[in-house]
Amino acid sequence: MRRTAPLPPQGPGPDLTSRRPISLAAAEGAQLPLGALMLAASVSAWAQSGTAPDAPTRTLPTVDVKASAQADDSRTQLKTSTTSIGKGTQDIRDVPQSMTVVTEKLITDRRLDTLKEALQHTAGITFAATENGTDQDIRLRGFPIATVGDLFIDGMRDPSQYDRDTFNMDRIEVLRGSASMLFGRGSTGGVINQVSKQPMLFDQYDLTGTIGSRGYWRTTADLNKQTGENSAFRLNLMVNKADNGGATIDKYGIAPTFRWGIGTRDEFSVGLFHLNVDNVPFPGVRWLEGRVAPLEPGKFYGLASDVLLGKATYGTVSHTHRFDDGGKLRTQLRTGTFDRTFWGSVVGFPQGTTAASLNANTILTRNGLNPRQDVYKTTYLQSDYTNKFDWGGRRHEITAGVDLAHEAADRDNAVQGTVPAQNTRPTTTIGTPDDGLGIANTIQWRQTEGYKARSMGVYVQDLIQIAPHWKFLAGLRWDSFKGGFDSYPANASPIRTSLSNSLFSYRTGVLYQPTASSSFHFSYGTSFNTSADTYRYTNQTNANTPPEKSRNIELGGKLDWLNGNLSTRFAIFRTEKYNERNTDVDTAANQYLLSGARHSDGVEIDLAGRLSRDWEVYVSFAHIWTAVIDEAASTAQAQAQIGQRAGLTPKNSGSVWLSYQATPQLRIAAGINGRSRNYPLAVAGANSARGYVVGDLMAEYKFTRDTYAQLNVINVGNKLYGDQLYPGFVVTGLPRTVKLTVGTRFF
Repeated sequence: MRRTAPLPPQGPGPDLTSRRPISLAAAEGAQLPLGALMLAASVSAWAQSGTAPDAPTRTLPTVDVKASAQADDSRTQLKTSTTSIGKGTQDIRDVPQSMTVVTEKLITDRRLDTLKEALQHTAGITFAATENGTDQDIRLRGFPIATVGDLFIDGMRDPSQYDRDTFNMDRIEVLRGSASMLFGRGSTGGVINQVSKQPMLFDQYDLTGTIGSRGYWRTTADLNKQTGENSAFRLNLMVNKADNGGATIDKYGIAPTFRWGIGTRDEFSVGLFHLNVDNVPFPGVRWLEGRVAPLEPGKFYGLASDVLLGKATYGTVSHTHRFDDGGKLRTQLRTGTFDRTFWGSVVGFPQGTTAASLNANTILTRNGLNPRQDVYKTTYLQSDYTNKFDWGGRRHEITAGVDLAHEAADRDNAVQGTVPAQNTRPTTTIGTPDDGLGIANTIQWRQTEGYKARSMGVYVQDLIQIAPHWKFLAGLRWDSFKGGFDSYPANASPIRTSLSNSLFSYRTGVLYQPTASSSFHFSYGTSFNTSADTYRYTNQTNANTPPEKSRNIELGGKLDWLNGNLSTRFAIFRTEKYNERNTDVDTAANQYLLSGARHSDGVEIDLAGRLSRDWEVYVSFAHIWTAVIDEAASTAQAQAQIGQRAGLTPKNSGSVWLSYQATPQLRIAAGINGRSRNYPLAVAGANSARGYVVGDLMAEYKFTRDTYAQLNVINVGNKLYGDQLYPGFVVTGLPRTVKLTVGTRFF
């Protein structure tokens, strides 16, 4: 009979059984047991005062505390029990909203290189294809995740549309439902927080190299060096290339971070991040008979001259001050510049083509999307205070803060006449993918739009222990937003408009926690979207449109099983936008009115952790039975019609990953990822992508404790499916891909 024992670490994560001495200064960073933390806090407070209350002055003996220097459990497990998405470190059980966490373990198990790939393994998320080629137009619960409003890095807004890579991510946190009380504008369907890797108080160096299908290779380095008793330096590096049959990948990234004062009264961190992308993007393909055209998965029919260039460069400075009473004040400053240039193609079919008539000689046209380049410059400053108090006989957990933002964007379009005409673009045939043909880049650029804005938000939230098993959450936020926008018509004087909004957001909830392993919640939250969610106006009259408003009502729970090794989360929700912007085409200027409304109803279920010593599981599933347009513009030209199902909101979506430790050296895993039938953008119209299920396999062999080889087969059945949808075209998903990774760790 197998005896009960602590579960061992799995995969390429750190060995948590090793023990290293750490100082009191490192207590928090090393996650000491509660008793050791209390001892450290007592000794620290006593030493600062010099004497104990009502006691003679005396010299304290030296106290040495040793404990396991455990890394974040997100590195070695598919589950995690804490989150930093709520402006401070919290137990997930104390967050009265549905959450999904994609840990570093899941990212490495499934070899997820980009944020988009990682989010595909969380339920309720879909992606829209766009005319500017971005892969970050995300829908959550059927509502847009504004790229400039709902993506965050370490709790701070992450602007612009760029190719987000996972090489510097510790985990990805998805908070579902309205959350403007915490984050300001945006967040109707939820927010996505990317948690950066931080320096740790021990030496550890990870190197990985991967080769794969279609000329794929990728190498990463994660180098952590303790430089002093409470300081460390961490450097993450990435180079990734692939020919992809013509749709090339060519990118590299570097992210150094220095952290000092770790666990002490004043902790500092300085980090830089740079990502450079020079890709040939995969083209969109026109719908054929209202469906995804049955072309062979992975074949590239775009032009060799198609281009996607991008740079993301930013620096972050943070300071954490710990007060004697347990309070913590964290201040962060981030400033950066983001450049992006895109010029892509859409593959089309001759008139009269049917799916049944396709053959190797079928001619394919290659029309061009509008070329565009953008430059964003942003600076964010925020300060968040957290503490616990006993007031009025009740326990209060206070979170309060202020954030400031300055954002600027310039958009350039091609000068008329400098883009080659559509009929001059070379055609190809189904039988000749990646024919190497392109067109001359004769584009001349001119600025068409400019944007500058300032915003400020102030919030306070209190989680009150109102009874032994009951907590009540109440939060209030006020935002002020002011923006100036310039439009530069080709043959007219510049047009300047402005926007100014100020409004409140709310969040409230009740938590019932009858045991240490169970938590149930009922919550209500609001959100708003300004007219400048994409750093621009669709037209000048948009400047007079007030913000859209939304609300989220949710009933859910979080339960831990098997001595805390397995976590389950579930929620029943209703998310509603009750004054959506619509174009009133009856007015001469196509003025925007807040005349629309839509809502979605559904249930979400997450399961993550260990079923036993050898089995580990991750499940994320969503069933959205209702996603309907309640009100819409009363014109024939309106894209959304009352009663129709909203687009990009499949009824069912989910992901499963199951791994088994077959022997001490060999671990095998399998998973699926799928969506039911899906429609592009706002309306369930004539075009649709049928549902799909894609299977993945993985095998990992450990030669030693710290050296391993991992084989991944993604989309085992080479399934053709619509991944990103747009009314005029679709971008298909990744074809069958094999990746072989070799990794090692040394200390």
